[in-house]
Amino acid sequence: FYGNPRAVSSYLDHITKIVNRVNHYTKTPYRDDPTIMAWELANEPRALSHVDSYLAWIATGAQLIKSLDHNHLVTVGSEGDTSQPGHSGTEYLRDHALSAIDYGTAHVWAQNWGWYDPLDAVATYAPAVARAKAYIDSHVSRTRTLDKPIVFEELGLGRDLGSFSPASPVTVRDRYYAEILDHLHAAARDGAVAGANFWGYAGEGRPAPPGGQWWQPGDTFVADPPHEPQGWYSVYNSDSSTLAVVERCSRRMSDLDRR
Repeated sequence: FYGNPRAVSSYLDHITKIVNRVNHYTKTPYRDDPTIMAWELANEPRALSHVDSYLAWIATGAQLIKSLDHNHLVTVGSEGDTSQPGHSGTEYLRDHALSAIDYGTAHVWAQNWGWYDPLDAVATYAPAVARAKAYIDSHVSRTRTLDKPIVFEELGLGRDLGSFSPASPVTVRDRYYAEILDHLHAAARDGAVAGANFWGYAGEGRPAPPGGQWWQPGDTFVADPPHEPQGWYSVYNSDSSTLAVVERCSRRMSDLDRR
């Protein structure tokens, strides 16, 4: 993709169309909309073996957005190193060094990346948390050298025993959220970490049926992407214990902004 001129040209046309789009209801162009924080070039782009073309794509896309929109931040949307940086072709410091990139991003997926097994939580939970914290620390230390903040955009964990039922317990998830968000709060005290987002809030949505199937047309949206089992990482409005953890951590992060 990154080295295909037609593909990149279509991508840049898409950027131009979206950034200049006028909101049908507010009549405000997106480039002027104060409810938009930032533009991401893509969700979890990976260079694989095409690093030079990938870096050129980052530069071209970011600079185009900056030329069209002087009001909003721009970032890559990268996972960071991923669990297999040699395969993914990503490198956090290199990929976010461009001046047109305003802040860094990283995602932390302990379960997706095979660090944590919900069917063997006793043996895998503690090592998974240690690896997640080390992954975070590695990206935080590098972002300090960039003199830019970092947002950990995605982190999550499945329900106990890998269940997809909204009624199943979330004991391990709550513990994981608390440990990781507290760790990020500590890193936010000096301004390196600007935010963290759990994945993902489903609210009143529920998978139908709650058996881990992929999304189908007509199904309710529950935060999980359509190509993944629905309900895998969903946080529902009935998950009061998880929401309490998030609220506590959110208040602590907000308190830092008021200092």
